[in-house]
Amino acid sequence: MAISFYNPLFLLLLPLLLYPLYLWWRDSRQLQRFRRNLILGLRIALLTSLILALAGLQFRFTVDRQSVVFVVDLSASCEKSRDAAETFIHAALKQKQIDDQSGIVVFGENARIDQSLTSSSILTRIESLIGRDHSNLSEGLKLADAMMPGNSRQRIVLLSDGRENDGEALQEVKSLAAKNIRVDVLPLVTQEGPDVSIGSLEVPQKLFAGEKFSVKVRIKSNVATSVKLRLYRDQSLIKEENVQVRRGENLLVYSSQLDQSGFFTFNAGIEAGKDTIAENNEACAFAQVEGIPRILLVEGNPGEARAIGSAIDSLGLQRETIAPDGLPRTLAGLKSYGTIILCNVPAERLAPEVMENIHAAVRDLGIGLIMVGGEDSFGPGGYFKTPIEKALPVYMDLRGKKEIPSLGLILVIDKSGSMGGGSGGYGKIELAKEAAIQATEVLGPLDSIGVIAFDDAAQWVVKFQKLNDLAAIQDDIGTIRADGGTSIFPSLNLAYAALKDAKTKYKHIILLTDGQSATSGDYYFLARRMAKAGISMSTVAVGEGADQLLLQDLASWGQGRYYFSDDAYSIPRIFTKETMKAIKSYLVEESFYPLLGAHSSVLEGINQLPALDGYVATTPKKTASVVLSSPRRDPVLAHWQYGLGRSIAFTTDAGGRWSGSWVSWGDYNRFWGNMLSWTLPRTADNGLQLQSRLEGNQGLISLESNEFSVSRLSEAVIVNPELHRQEIKLDAVAPGRYEGAFAARLPGVYFMNVSQKDAGGGMRTVSGGLAISYSPEYHYSGTDYGYLQQLAKAGEGSILTEPKEAFKDNLHPAKAVYDLWPWLLVVAVLLLPLDIAARRLNIMPADFKAGWIKLRRAFRPDAGTAETPATLERLQAKKSVLKNMEQESKDQQAKQNTSNRGIPNQPDSGKNVESTKVKASPVPDKAGSPPEKPIERSSAAAPSGDERMSRLLEAKKRVKK
Repeated sequence: MAISFYNPLFLLLLPLLLYPLYLWWRDSRQLQRFRRNLILGLRIALLTSLILALAGLQFRFTVDRQSVVFVVDLSASCEKSRDAAETFIHAALKQKQIDDQSGIVVFGENARIDQSLTSSSILTRIESLIGRDHSNLSEGLKLADAMMPGNSRQRIVLLSDGRENDGEALQEVKSLAAKNIRVDVLPLVTQEGPDVSIGSLEVPQKLFAGEKFSVKVRIKSNVATSVKLRLYRDQSLIKEENVQVRRGENLLVYSSQLDQSGFFTFNAGIEAGKDTIAENNEACAFAQVEGIPRILLVEGNPGEARAIGSAIDSLGLQRETIAPDGLPRTLAGLKSYGTIILCNVPAERLAPEVMENIHAAVRDLGIGLIMVGGEDSFGPGGYFKTPIEKALPVYMDLRGKKEIPSLGLILVIDKSGSMGGGSGGYGKIELAKEAAIQATEVLGPLDSIGVIAFDDAAQWVVKFQKLNDLAAIQDDIGTIRADGGTSIFPSLNLAYAALKDAKTKYKHIILLTDGQSATSGDYYFLARRMAKAGISMSTVAVGEGADQLLLQDLASWGQGRYYFSDDAYSIPRIFTKETMKAIKSYLVEESFYPLLGAHSSVLEGINQLPALDGYVATTPKKTASVVLSSPRRDPVLAHWQYGLGRSIAFTTDAGGRWSGSWVSWGDYNRFWGNMLSWTLPRTADNGLQLQSRLEGNQGLISLESNEFSVSRLSEAVIVNPELHRQEIKLDAVAPGRYEGAFAARLPGVYFMNVSQKDAGGGMRTVSGGLAISYSPEYHYSGTDYGYLQQLAKAGEGSILTEPKEAFKDNLHPAKAVYDLWPWLLVVAVLLLPLDIAARRLNIMPADFKAGWIKLRRAFRPDAGTAETPATLERLQAKKSVLKNMEQESKDQQAKQNTSNRGIPNQPDSGKNVESTKVKASPVPDKAGSPPEKPIERSSAAAPSGDERMSRLLEAKKRVKK
């Protein structure tokens, strides 16, 4: 055992502070010796405690306890070895000493504590979930190091197959060894069975339309076997054949050709007769073909965009016209097109992931977007608060419009038990509540809202009221819970009763249900009464279980619209669409000539514009350029730059009832040519060449430029397979060469768009990508014993063979440290009031002795009996002295009374003085008999009370002395 200080310099304060105490002791001789020594001792103890606490006084002593942390590999390559690892740990814990501690850390792509350090010998099953696609041994070792306590001998037992593909475990092990933390290794045996994998799929990243190129497939195998190979381009099968592969690497080469421009993905897959790991049987690649841009034209109704398609064809551009259901559901599919045109497409016909992909394609990949109006477009189409609204230059609702007519809206929502079901973790009732909340956000302060929820009975969730407190209304909507049966008619009757006398211009009901009504009613008669009161009604059927015939009839009788959806995620878009259509101000039908606004190349070469008969009202965003507007100052044509891409909002239709005169207009094709030219990505030859490659878990970007400047800004935007974006800066590494790196851990295609400022201050862009076929966990199989041996040697450990070796007595000696400074601070705090008391109070040794006696009596009542005789003797002595003094005083008084007996009192200075008769205590005479009568004496001869008191006080002082 030894002592140490972690701030020893504070010990230099001892002589500096003790010297003033010596000066005080020397100059305080007027104090009694005991009191002076007491004060000095308390102050020395107080200051010494404080200085030792500041210096960090510690006790150091040797400890035998071990702390062992088991670091278990749970990556995909060790998935089948989990039971073996648990068995080893369970057996090892039986060999530990009582005071030894153990804990468990699991790792894969990340690390997590599964069981904290404990002295228990009971092992619970490992249940932590971690990323399986990588083996990051260093993360597990770092977390184990952070768990280690400082008062024990320390060991880490690493259980892994050694297939590291992330991090630097060897460096971490060396760092642990420098801290006297031993690292032992238990190899997790993974059987290396027959395995056939695709090593790589190689396709040129840059191609020209019509160019022939080679597709190379490298197949690795540790056995000779037959393989069926399938090759896909954009999910379409282009090659299928059976091949015989040998041990080692096999190269298969195929010829292909792309006649269209755009972005194309290639996938290869194999089926082997002998195989162990299926995850490495697929690979992907991509190719970008330069040529005439492709336009994707999406029309809501067949033939609706015929005039736009004819204009595109006249420009010599490649066009593909599809229905909304045919939109590509991946970002790679959208990357094949230069511009996407949505012509009167309702939002509920677009899947949520399709909207997200379109938004990412515009913002991050530079693809153009044009939305054309119509009854099912913009706000009335249900695009309020959607990803596509973010990409467009206009808001879907009307903001700041004072002339919007008022609307009374009641939402009738089915909250029966079946509405609690759903997919993706969201019940239909949750999406219905979200739809109702979004509908309230479309309304204005002049509008009124009511929400009725029904199961077996109907009840108000939000009573029909003005939209004054939006937050409170939305909170009430959030309280709806699914339960009970389905009863539609009472809820509609309740909505009619509230709306019939409403003081709003428009009145509308939206009914949503997914079931059959358990009660009957005269729905037709109720619908007629609604029509007479000016109330319209639309219905929404969710799923096949809904009473579709009844809902269709209700919508028809109520002069509204019927919707059927088997996708609950479309409910919010349907509600906002219906709310906006009920307001009626969104569809403006009047003849006018568009007014010119901001200057734009979209109108280049155009001198005059035909009249329009209508449009969809929207609100322009702050940074948007409104090129054409209506007399009401609503945007007819607006555009803006959004991220790397451009988008246009053209709020009239494609040549139907609103823009029929535009189809026969001589500059119609030029107008569309200008719009497409403005939105298409700038992919022409601009002196930039982009290359990308994968190194470890990082993607590397290399940009070659025909212009070089160290200060020239070069940036890259990368979109990973989950649509998450990264922005990085490229650094100049050589003349005309810029490089950067980004995280690339997920399998799939990474899209990148690189921009660089040119000498004139403009922006040049180039796009590319990087394909990762599968996780590196599946590149190799089997246990890497050589690497595990390196780790054990660097960690001054060994390869374990028996569970008992996990707690073997072969660790570096360790010393535990016990801090004393907190206790010294407590002592200083306790000494401070004692020091104050010693200086302010006259404390003597007898006080300590008396206090000690009282303390002993408090804890041991019989402890003070042995010391009472001395104390009683002193008290009796004092009492006898006082008694003698009192007797002496009485004797003197008796003598005076005897000498004055029989002598009359004499007047004093001629004054009559009354004699005083005093009854004295009976004093026995020499014979022992009392006197026969009281003694009379003159008041002048008797001593006064003051004199008698003074004599008693003087006698008391003599006794004390």
